[in-house]
Amino acid sequence: YGLGVDGWTFLDADRTWVVTGWAGLSHVRGSQARMLSLQQNSQHYFQRPDADRFRLDSTATSLTGYAGRVFVNKQKGNWTFNSAFGLVSPSFDVNDVGLQFRSDAVNTHVVTGYRWTTPGKIARRAQTNVAVHRTWDFDGNTTWTGLFNNGWMTWRNYFASGYWFAFNPETVNNRRTRGGPLTLNPSSIETGAWIESDDRKAVTYGAEAFFSRGEQESRSSWSLGLNVSWRPSASMTLRFSPSFDRSRTGAQYLTAVSDPLATGTFGRRYVFGDLQQTTFAGSVRLNWIFTPKLSLEVFAQPLIASGDYRAFKELARPKAYEFAVYGEGTSTLTPDPDGYVVDPDGAGPAGTFRIDQPNFNFKSLRGNAVLRWEYLPGSTLFLVWTQTRSDFENVGDFRFGRSLSRLLDAKADNIFAVKISYWWNP
Repeated sequence: YGLGVDGWTFLDADRTWVVTGWAGLSHVRGSQARMLSLQQNSQHYFQRPDADRFRLDSTATSLTGYAGRVFVNKQKGNWTFNSAFGLVSPSFDVNDVGLQFRSDAVNTHVVTGYRWTTPGKIARRAQTNVAVHRTWDFDGNTTWTGLFNNGWMTWRNYFASGYWFAFNPETVNNRRTRGGPLTLNPSSIETGAWIESDDRKAVTYGAEAFFSRGEQESRSSWSLGLNVSWRPSASMTLRFSPSFDRSRTGAQYLTAVSDPLATGTFGRRYVFGDLQQTTFAGSVRLNWIFTPKLSLEVFAQPLIASGDYRAFKELARPKAYEFAVYGEGTSTLTPDPDGYVVDPDGAGPAGTFRIDQPNFNFKSLRGNAVLRWEYLPGSTLFLVWTQTRSDFENVGDFRFGRSLSRLLDAKADNIFAVKISYWWNP
């Protein structure tokens, strides 16, 4: 069951300042087994061993929670302002009737900026913003905080460009171990920029770049995206948008292994790997209006992604970003055709366990074409063709040519659909 209410009101006669907000309640009932599973899913993680405000209850047959958020916004003038405060209780759950990203969060932010709306010698219009934000869990741990700045400008020649920058200080992570103890998020920076050409032209183009880096070699990434559009006439547009991304995650979760000897991490070994990931993605889109009653839309999206895992390790202690790397010291890491065999203390009393081969190379292609014909006023016929194909390998190498060849050779799933509507207008 879910209950929600929202509303807004102006704070002044000029209607410059407005307050908006919403609040909600949720109540879920079910068997003990179902509720136990619900408490342990990725929205809740009630099994966390170092949580204070909640505990896993194997006898529970219901879960009740609350959530809400209030905003203050300035709607007029060159100076802009927005602030909000919200929370989602640990037991709030509306996944059966909607979409919920997570629970157990208290969040606030303040954003202010300035916009230039009068054309000048350099720019036609521009805006810049600065923001501060912070998120806690219900135990009071700061799980995300930072400073953010962005801006954009439309130049005299109708080109547009923008930038963003973010600094995130050290915080606590209550999700990395998938229901295990807290870990640390080292501080990080993110920055990016984009540019777009004059969108009044028949041919337009743009580019976007992104870079991020975390302390303690926790993460790093960069990406580059391009787009080109061709509009030969008012009735036809063709757009191509490729992108390339390289990233490294210093502690990508793999599994958790029960071991009463792992007393420092509450009787379980939380296993991670250093993930090197490469991704190529693209999209091709065609919109063609033959007549006001007949049009064609075509879309295709290829994707090639590879992940190479290295430096397998386990969390050394809670609320830290420290790991014991397998194969160093007394521990051993033995590869085999299907993965790895780990002995966390060599000749010591701890037992061995397996890590299945985590490397991957995934390729997919999704495409569809929709022909729309309005055969009578208000009555429409749609002819739809959708094709999907994919391929997976347990290898971490990124080989564009080989991956593209395997993708084109993969078995395709084709779906054809017809939809017809008729409008009665007495």
